[in-house]
Amino acid sequence: MTFLKVITAGLTGFVFVLMYGSTYGQIDTTTKIPVDPKVKIGKLDNGLTYYIRQNKKPEQKVELRLVVNAGSTQEDDDQQGLAHLSEHMAFNGTTNFKKNDIVSFLQDIGVGFGNDLNAYTSFNETVYILPIPTDKPGNIEKGFQVLEDWSRNVTYNNEDIDGERPVVLEESRLGKGADDRMNKKLYPKIFAGSIYGKRLPIGLDSIIKNSSYDAIKRFYHEWYRPDLMAVLVVGDIEPVRAEELIKKHFNSLENPAGSRPRTNAVVPFYASSEGMVVTDKEATDYSIIYNYSFQPDSPEVVTGDYRQSMVKSMFTSVLNQRLRELTQKENPPFLFAYGGFASYARGYESFGGEIGVGSGDPVKGLEAYVTEVERLKKYGATAAELERIKKMMLSNMERAYNERDKTESQNYISEYIRNFLVKEPIPGIETEYDYYKAFVPSITLDEVNAIGKSLVNNNNKFVALTGPEPSAGKNLPTGEELLAKADDVEKTDTKPYEEKALASSLMASTPKAGKIVSSTKNTYLGTTELKFGNGVTVTLKSTDFKNDQVLMSAVRAGGKNNYGLNDKYNADNAVAIVSSMGIANFNPADLRKVLAGKTANAIPAFTSTSEGISGNSSLKDIETMLQLTYLYFTAPRKDTSLFNSFIQKSKSQTALMGANPQTAFVDTLYKTLFGNNPLGP
Repeated sequence: MTFLKVITAGLTGFVFVLMYGSTYGQIDTTTKIPVDPKVKIGKLDNGLTYYIRQNKKPEQKVELRLVVNAGSTQEDDDQQGLAHLSEHMAFNGTTNFKKNDIVSFLQDIGVGFGNDLNAYTSFNETVYILPIPTDKPGNIEKGFQVLEDWSRNVTYNNEDIDGERPVVLEESRLGKGADDRMNKKLYPKIFAGSIYGKRLPIGLDSIIKNSSYDAIKRFYHEWYRPDLMAVLVVGDIEPVRAEELIKKHFNSLENPAGSRPRTNAVVPFYASSEGMVVTDKEATDYSIIYNYSFQPDSPEVVTGDYRQSMVKSMFTSVLNQRLRELTQKENPPFLFAYGGFASYARGYESFGGEIGVGSGDPVKGLEAYVTEVERLKKYGATAAELERIKKMMLSNMERAYNERDKTESQNYISEYIRNFLVKEPIPGIETEYDYYKAFVPSITLDEVNAIGKSLVNNNNKFVALTGPEPSAGKNLPTGEELLAKADDVEKTDTKPYEEKALASSLMASTPKAGKIVSSTKNTYLGTTELKFGNGVTVTLKSTDFKNDQVLMSAVRAGGKNNYGLNDKYNADNAVAIVSSMGIANFNPADLRKVLAGKTANAIPAFTSTSEGISGNSSLKDIETMLQLTYLYFTAPRKDTSLFNSFIQKSKSQTALMGANPQTAFVDTLYKTLFGNNPLGP
């Protein structure tokens, strides 16, 4: 007997119907993007910025953040790593909290160190994370005192500094794997001519170990100052109370005399194209970085800027959909590949990508990636591709809009941090939804394709292959050969992308409906149990956790434990292989196209003791979720090419895993725990 459980959210509510057309009017693209009226942004006389938003998800909890607009790129040569050490010192004693008192107080009120209470240092900022439960009087006041102490009252006793050095050095040691060693060679090239290449936030062990006390105190006093700080308060608190506490604790902060200006590090254009190969004996796979020169990037200020960001997003979405399709061919050129606009460097962006080839041929992977980029640059996207992307963007935004009153405080606070640091717009979900309804349908194919054409003149690039040291008799391409291959592909004419005709619906025919033989309500659990004539039991439950989400789980007893050693790997890989081949007449790539604009999925599940299918959907796409479930039960697809592709990719992924010490450790651990039982993990 199969047991089917459906947990719904807001089933009794209305289904929002997405409409298109000119009824929403035109939005002037020269209008300044507004700030969400539900968040209050203020500035104290000393320059400190604050953000306040009342939000009762979750109840009786307030998220506090202290954001310092300074990180490793503000370090002097004798301070490399001390921005990070300064962050650590905040937990080592302040004027009002002796060493470990902050951690003890917060643990006493239910805030766990590491998982709740935390902090991080990056290239450009340092952020302190402090969630406070409000169920007890005094918690909030004390939480603000902690933030104030971090901002100006860290004691920096010499013995505490010396005590924290080994902690940071151990953190550095734990990160010294293959990726870290290779990145230290790559970053000076990726960020050629910029301080970013010399200021990894973890810093230099020699400086962390031996720096003067003055060097770290100097960093704190120079850069932890109110004109570079923001205090964020989001959660179950009255805004008036939050503002009172901010002013009480931060009004008296003063900027040091003769403060150094805070400027963004410069990232110049690549002077020429360059290729390099970086290997490490503990690396486990080969991948390729492919970057164009960095370009200055300005914040989005007017609605036209917001619209243009949508255009760029559509361009990269088309590219990544095409790259994903290539992974599902027999003998795929790479395991994964993606491209897009991004950068660690504030004020700059670069179009680039990464190609993961596992143990496969790096040159083949690079050639396939560059071919797709050039194909999109030369011929552009198709009308069908753009229409699918538009449907997905509108569907995702519609769902976010429908869930707007269920958004948790952490999501808001992340947006406000980015607004403070990089001026990311925060117009609010209602305004953004209006932008999507007005802008997405109006974006043309020519606008999207113009993004590709704009890359044509960005001639200089950086290409790097990273991976394990080659085995005896195996030669890797040189950096010059990688660069030459990319140049050759760029000069080679390609054919336009060919759009495949697809059926418009998942199911060719509607299955015969079953019969409900009984219906039972459980008033205690708030559920309704239906029994069908075929023996299936369905439990329905309505909840209000989400406005536009339906969760489904179908399960029965069974699982991998019913299979012996001969079928161990068949059982272990069954779900992945079935999922990789699609359903009915649709391979995975075609299935994504047919489902464009719908929020629905169903995924087979096969554990040690059970088997079934889980899924979720929006309210309007429940039937699509159930159709997917039905097709996985009745029409799993068999595709020899995709099966061979799965086998090839799996071999490529695992071929070099033994080079990683962590893999060897875990493998030995499992063998010990399970007594070398061949049926163990």
